[in-house]
Amino acid sequence: MDAVSWLAVAAGAVVVAVVADRVVARLPQRTRTRERRPGGGGAGAFGELVAGFQPGVRHLQAEQERQRHDLVLPGDADKPWGLDLDAGTVELPAASSRAAGDARGGGAPGLPRAGGHGPTEVAPGVWTWTAVRWSTTTTAVVDPDGRCLLVDPGLTVAELDAVARDIRARGWEVVAGFSTHPHWDHVLWHASWAGVPRWATPAAVRTASARRVALLAQADADAPGHDPALVGRLTALPDGAAELAWAGARRVVVVPYAGHCAGSAALVVPDVGVVVAGDLLSDREVPLLDLSGPDPAGTYAATLDTLEAVIERWDVCVLVPGHGAPTDGAGLRTRLAADRAYLDALTTAAEVSDPRLADPEQAAQHREQRALLRRHGG
Repeated sequence: MDAVSWLAVAAGAVVVAVVADRVVARLPQRTRTRERRPGGGGAGAFGELVAGFQPGVRHLQAEQERQRHDLVLPGDADKPWGLDLDAGTVELPAASSRAAGDARGGGAPGLPRAGGHGPTEVAPGVWTWTAVRWSTTTTAVVDPDGRCLLVDPGLTVAELDAVARDIRARGWEVVAGFSTHPHWDHVLWHASWAGVPRWATPAAVRTASARRVALLAQADADAPGHDPALVGRLTALPDGAAELAWAGARRVVVVPYAGHCAGSAALVVPDVGVVVAGDLLSDREVPLLDLSGPDPAGTYAATLDTLEAVIERWDVCVLVPGHGAPTDGAGLRTRLAADRAYLDALTTAAEVSDPRLADPEQAAQHREQRALLRRHGG
């Protein structure tokens, strides 16, 4: 057979192979087609000729399958990376969404990781992690020398392990802890920080001690595996303490309040205008009142007044809530207004229009609060 005949046969074989490949690609498949191994196109001159077509065929097949299933692969919807060759830097795109948790899961800025987002620097030397469940926030106030104040670390054992690893990887040292209030999801701790003082208000310490059995039961039910010896072991601040006397150099102001539950307190880091608010001013939760008090709505309204005065006094420009996304000064004021509007509607029996009530758990809390306030005449 002469050279022309050889070429004709080879070309015909290639055409048949391409047509067959396309027909196969259109057939229903249960899994994505595996990429062919190198060197699988045949031997000799014919194999080399077919091999030249293989990359195009593979890419076409993958694209056809992608379009059939309308797949969006990781990174497809992300903004392009910013590359500066002169400076030798790469600007990574921000995470587009957070992993879905339960009904209270929500978005917070940060990098995706197992269990949630973090660590994210929301202000110089102030870092947050966000757990999946309830968008629970862990906050670290870090000195330039690496000494670290850890606030409300949570939530699952795996997430606390991740926080501990992150802290070790950055060379930080946890020298103090703080609990903003005595609910189980805010009194957790990790064995690697054992022996470190963990402060709370005197009222919070009394409550945690009196309700220790309930705290352990709640933690075990919702986030099993925590060391019972570490749950709720708090040290009371001196009565009337206005600042946290921790081993770090940064000033941390204590702001007690009673709107959410007895013994609550926010922390202010004045040098960067940050307030770590505890369970207030959330974009995920409506105001959750202390229903055991004589005037739940009035006490909560007074708490919002206290926080607003703190914002003005310390020129706060960053809010870190106990649940939900941190925000800037404008977002903080928006949340203050939203919480006041919710309280007004709650106490006047007016219709409540609040997007947070789309969460079934928040809607149930709202119904319970409204029913109790009605029974007690407001």
